[in-house]
Amino acid sequence: MATAPKGVTAARPKAKDEKKDGKAKGPVFPSEFGSHAGMINAELNEKVAAAKQDATDPWQVLTDERGNYATRKSRIDTGMADPNRFAEITVRDNQLKDLTAA
Repeated sequence: MATAPKGVTAARPKAKDEKKDGKAKGPVFPSEFGSHAGMINAELNEKVAAAKQDATDPWQVLTDERGNYATRKSRIDTGMADPNRFAEITVRDNQLKDLTAA
């Protein structure tokens, strides 16, 4: 079996959309899939219908690079991925509409 010349690897090349000038594109979040307190949208939180809220684990509306989504307060800053954040856009939108409907 022939080996590749020195300096040539079979590794995947880096993504083309990486920052070139040292500045990040768009908002930067502590993690890619987790929900964090800095992402809470206070204005939209007030619009969640009182009848839909749960006193023990209330809904919170957060904003990430893909838009707004709702998650439970217990999911924020856990260090774990939040399924509500990486759900399909239509699921996120429908859940948010359901929570804010009076």
